[in-house]
Amino acid sequence: MARKAIVDRNIVLQSLKDGKTSQYIATQFGVSRQAIDLYRKEFLRAGLLSGVKARRTSKTSQAISIDKPQTITASQDISLDQMIELLIKAFSALKRIPELEAEVEKYHHDYEKILQQVEQLEQTEKKRKEQERRWSMLQHPDTIINKPDP
Repeated sequence: MARKAIVDRNIVLQSLKDGKTSQYIATQFGVSRQAIDLYRKEFLRAGLLSGVKARRTSKTSQAISIDKPQTITASQDISLDQMIELLIKAFSALKRIPELEAEVEKYHHDYEKILQQVEQLEQTEKKRKEQERRWSMLQHPDTIINKPDP
């Protein structure tokens, strides 16, 4: 069984109120940033933490502005919960890539099959026109069709 780090919830709450980042607090206790984020959500739900937003580093700001430039810019404040939600959505979208690639491959295969059918229909139509031309020549032998002048 994995060792669980002991985290003083009161110190975490006070640090969050002071505006310290989850990563900073996590480093102090030797736990993951996600563990502190869980505490943050719990405090928000319990009403102990009132919309206090974590400070962001420039690295986080750049990542946000690159991922979604039309709605979130580096100069806007974004809560940690919103950032986590964006990351969850991004990872969910990444999980769908193999499924979407398989769907594209299926459509490509269907396209190739339909393209072959169209080619077969064009060949069949060409043969039918040739047979019709020959039949017409047999029915009216005195009519000269497409005979070049001497």
